[in-house]
Amino acid sequence: MKISSDSLDNRILKDRYNSIIFEKGKDREVYLVGGYIRDIFRGIYSKDRDFLVDKDMEEFVKKINEIFRGTIVFFKKGNLRRIVLKNGITFDFSTRLGTLHEDLSKRDFTINSIAWSPVKGIIDQYNGLKDIEKRIIKCISIENLKSDPLRIIRAYRFAAELNGSIEIKTRNALKILSKNLKTIASERITLEFFNLLNQNCSSRYLKMALSDGVLNELFLFNYNELERNIRVIYNLEGKIFNSLPCIFKVILNRLFSQNITYKGLICLEALYKNDYKKLNEKILMSNAIRKHIKLSHEGIEKIKKYKRNLERNLFDIFMKSQDASVDALILEGRMEFLKDYERFKKIRKKGILSSEEIIKTTGIKAGPELGQIILELKKAQFDGRVKTKKQGMKFVKEIYKTYII
Repeated sequence: MKISSDSLDNRILKDRYNSIIFEKGKDREVYLVGGYIRDIFRGIYSKDRDFLVDKDMEEFVKKINEIFRGTIVFFKKGNLRRIVLKNGITFDFSTRLGTLHEDLSKRDFTINSIAWSPVKGIIDQYNGLKDIEKRIIKCISIENLKSDPLRIIRAYRFAAELNGSIEIKTRNALKILSKNLKTIASERITLEFFNLLNQNCSSRYLKMALSDGVLNELFLFNYNELERNIRVIYNLEGKIFNSLPCIFKVILNRLFSQNITYKGLICLEALYKNDYKKLNEKILMSNAIRKHIKLSHEGIEKIKKYKRNLERNLFDIFMKSQDASVDALILEGRMEFLKDYERFKKIRKKGILSSEEIIKTTGIKAGPELGQIILELKKAQFDGRVKTKKQGMKFVKEIYKTYII
């Protein structure tokens, strides 16, 4: 999208936070740099802002935080301080090393090398604006990729964000330097990779990363296995996600864990579709993600097992895969049963009889047997064999007899 200099100035300074930072920094050189400006030109509002400060950065950050009342985060490496607000907005402040030109020359890609200040306006020494318009990812230099190989993954992530392409020289460099990913901490790789999976068209760039020999550095699967699973993601993104009922579409963009969305999580499950036990060290997952992937694939195994009489075994499948049932149904292309899962959730949360009513009806004491009777009753309710409280009471009495015989 085309934005004039005046329009850019207004957009930046109209923001209360930016306005305060530049007002408090009027006695020094302060620049807004990188992603925030990139996203303005893409018509996107970003909660994260990066600022370059020329002197006394520590003092400046403290002065700003006295107004914002956020949390200051200190980093062990580098000259970076971060202010985190309760509403999720973050401000990164770095001391400028050398001239502005020298600082911008050390950045990853041209689209992230744009700076702005109220005094000098837009500074775009690497034609990043033109590359944003053309949706091209171009590295500043190969040396910059070598200095932080995580930028290799970032190239595909930014290309996916722009739904664009990677310049041929940059792409050749990614191929050559892909082995350097072994030197990067798993936590950093995981975050970037999850950001890639969160994008609407991640499959196109996963395929690109596979062709370039990058994806093989992250997974234990061979080329053919990865290619096959990327085709599953392509089908998810091209058809299945768009055909989901609105109630499930809304959930796709919600964060699950480690900044991965439900959409990204289902795509991650697709990458492990044939063998979820091949969870490796380079993609460092939280226990919540690992558990969800395990439940999803257990659900998939059940769906395959009961393929011919699936409807009769839905309750057992949903009990097995629990909150990952939706993922299992989507990955197996059985979306016609999504409504049944919604019905299952309601019954699981609150059955036709409470535990107190079952105890009163049968005289059974709290314990494993009561839990089993509750489960059998909910299954009967789900299957339609029990529809009223009266039928429920009769059902539990009959079930209880089997425990006292």
